[in-house]
Amino acid sequence: MAGAKRRKNKNIGHRRPISSPQPVSELIGRYVAGDAQMTLFRSRSWVKTVDETIPDYEFYDRLRRGKAKGYTLGGLFAKRIERVIASWVLGGGVVVELYEREGEDLPEDGAEYTNALLVEFMTGLLDSGSDYADPDQPPDDRDDHSCSRLMATYKDALGLGDQYLIINADASLSMPSPDTVTVKRDILDYRRVVSVTIETRLDGYVITDEYRADGRAVIVRKGEQVLSTEQYQNLLGVIPIVHIAHDRSGNETYGHPIHEELRPLYDQYDDLIYKQLDGAKLLGNPLLTFAGMEDINAVINANDTAEDDQYYDKDGNLANRKQLNIDSSAVLLIGKGGSASFTSPPVGFTEDTKTALKSLFLLLLDHTGIPEFIWGGEMGSARASSDTQMSQFVKDIEGWRLDAGGWIVRLCKLWLMTKALTDPKIIVGRLALEWPPLVQEDKEIRLKYVELGRKESLLTDETALGLLDLVDDPAAETEAAQGEAKQRQEDMMAMNETAAFGGSLNQAQKDAQNQGSNE
Repeated sequence: MAGAKRRKNKNIGHRRPISSPQPVSELIGRYVAGDAQMTLFRSRSWVKTVDETIPDYEFYDRLRRGKAKGYTLGGLFAKRIERVIASWVLGGGVVVELYEREGEDLPEDGAEYTNALLVEFMTGLLDSGSDYADPDQPPDDRDDHSCSRLMATYKDALGLGDQYLIINADASLSMPSPDTVTVKRDILDYRRVVSVTIETRLDGYVITDEYRADGRAVIVRKGEQVLSTEQYQNLLGVIPIVHIAHDRSGNETYGHPIHEELRPLYDQYDDLIYKQLDGAKLLGNPLLTFAGMEDINAVINANDTAEDDQYYDKDGNLANRKQLNIDSSAVLLIGKGGSASFTSPPVGFTEDTKTALKSLFLLLLDHTGIPEFIWGGEMGSARASSDTQMSQFVKDIEGWRLDAGGWIVRLCKLWLMTKALTDPKIIVGRLALEWPPLVQEDKEIRLKYVELGRKESLLTDETALGLLDLVDDPAAETEAAQGEAKQRQEDMMAMNETAAFGGSLNQAQKDAQNQGSNE
């Protein structure tokens, strides 16, 4: 993750903008300024109640990539957590379309055209393999088509705390590193954004891109020299940038990484695993121990088959020491009362560390809400427990979807406003989200319900077909099926009548022949 270097508070993994007095974090029943706790009445008179804490994006990016010092193994959970949540929230897709309130009548052609564009837009964001580019335009040379843009944005917001999407003038999207973004807010209303500045640092150049509601300014510098300044008009009247802030509270301006509360757990997990590995290595290389010897120097001299070994002592002075040469064919000479043996830690320590690691893992499951079987754990006889966990997990994901709906709608609205500048057929109106079901219903159980309803004459043919979800238009399909059934019945009746007439005719002919024979 590229990002501009800023001063960081290494103790808590967050950065705070330089301001006086410092902003506070909201706690239940009190305000906190720095490390000092004070009562609500004492702090109200001077402390800012807006929390402008910026997450340490660089640290959390290194954490989720397993590169943060002290979290190289424990941090491996980070990417997995982000991927699981993002996949469950967005992996099934999402439908965004125009919403008509009761009594509101949108032009049918315009609504269908706009909804079709929204489908293409969202599909292209979710599936990097979808090609909705203009067939008359050749492919460009931009190196940003390697992943699902929407999934990558959401995973960044989860892992880093914040992410931004820029709607460009050509309706394309750009995703800057959050560490390069500076948001300026109204001094009297922290919720109102005045400008958003993206600072891109290249070899020898700095590009400052400032977005405002009334325009955009791009400044290119080389060192202290300003090479160019360009001003653009903003025809939208709003800043075309969407801020995705994860787990932001009401008095906060930035989000929180999902790993923030899990840092102590990652740290302990890392420490325990390394200690377990060190113990396992020691078990594989036990130490030779001499015990009960009365004259240690005599034993060293007796086994002296190597030259003196030189080393530096704690004061940095070069010193000599005797070094025993012990190999598979060596003969050990042990002094009076002595014995030699190989020693290693007790085998049971590995079980102790496994138990501790399991406890930490259960804490992680409890905090994230991700069921154990999703991590690849075997369900076995715990099927009922897994079903219970899954039921709660589905509820959690539905809540995550509700949280994500706001920025997705805003993104689509700004994109439609940008497209509408050059395409008058687009309707810019209210938008609504439709999420697919998280868990597919058991088709066999549904079929039994439908059969029961039809048997008891509680369901019409159209309703029964709609519940089975086999066709797009149950009403038309039911009418067509009933028409075919009626036609088959009529054809069958006609065939029966023909067969009956033929049988009567044959019988009449037989009767006539029999009567002629009798005469």
